[in-house]
Amino acid sequence: MQSKAIILLSIMLSGFNVFGQQPPQYSQFVFNNFLINPAVGGSGDYIDFKLGYRTQWIGFGAAPKTYLFSIHSPLKNKGAEPRQFGERNHHAIGGYALKDETGPISNISGYLSYSYHVRLSYHLRASLGLFGGVKQYQFNPAGLTTGVPDADLVSINAIAPDAAAGVWVYSKKYFAGFSAHQLIPLPIGGTPNTLKMHYFLTGGYKIPVKKLDSEIIPSAHIKFGLLTPVTFDLNIKFNYQDILWAGLSYRKVDAIIGIAGFNISNYIQVGYAYDFTLSKLRKYSSNTHEIIISARFKPKKRVQDFKCPDWG
Repeated sequence: MQSKAIILLSIMLSGFNVFGQQPPQYSQFVFNNFLINPAVGGSGDYIDFKLGYRTQWIGFGAAPKTYLFSIHSPLKNKGAEPRQFGERNHHAIGGYALKDETGPISNISGYLSYSYHVRLSYHLRASLGLFGGVKQYQFNPAGLTTGVPDADLVSINAIAPDAAAGVWVYSKKYFAGFSAHQLIPLPIGGTPNTLKMHYFLTGGYKIPVKKLDSEIIPSAHIKFGLLTPVTFDLNIKFNYQDILWAGLSYRKVDAIIGIAGFNISNYIQVGYAYDFTLSKLRKYSSNTHEIIISARFKPKKRVQDFKCPDWG
């Protein structure tokens, strides 16, 4: 247990020294691309509501935990010519809140979003989106034991504005996007630390399996920043008749991930991911669990007429 505590504390303090420069990690990004790209908001003809929970590196006493809530919806075009969704341009709004905590370190974030979707051709759509919000960072050393006797650890409570922008291109067969996070390089509270920009590239393609009325969706997710190495996820997902789905992911030098989920009447979707750690942390941790529950309010059958493959 002592070795686990030392390792975890080293990870926490090294991450704290680069205060907020690394956005939280997700395994089911393909299930909720909205969290990494605001342009995804309003892609479907319904209100999309999600709750998520991730617990990482189980086995450590103060392992990272992430809680999230998101919601987004297209806006009705008053006075516009009545046409099927996907055949007209539209605005969308939304937002999300997230709490990420690792022992004495916590990050609470809240954002509002706006996006605009345009029809490029009969089969192709594109959108541009923005996030705007704040991040609150806290460090509470109460009850924290270090390897340095009488170490002087000071509590920190810092707030910083934050923003992100993204573009999303999608059709019935594929999707692709690029987004940039932590766009405001202002000092956090009274600290000398600033948020560093991070970039995300995402893409996927749907391969129909007509005999089973199902589909296979390979996809990739790349994350990189000025001070962090490039990481990527390679994924493959089998979607059986929009009822059940399962997938497998590989994250560079970090984990192999199994993902499974189910849909209930186009209203409720549940996804679960299990990360099998590949790094040296596997000696001390019993891996990672993540669950996301989605609800679609007032879904309409015509949504299926233009369904982006990442919707599950």
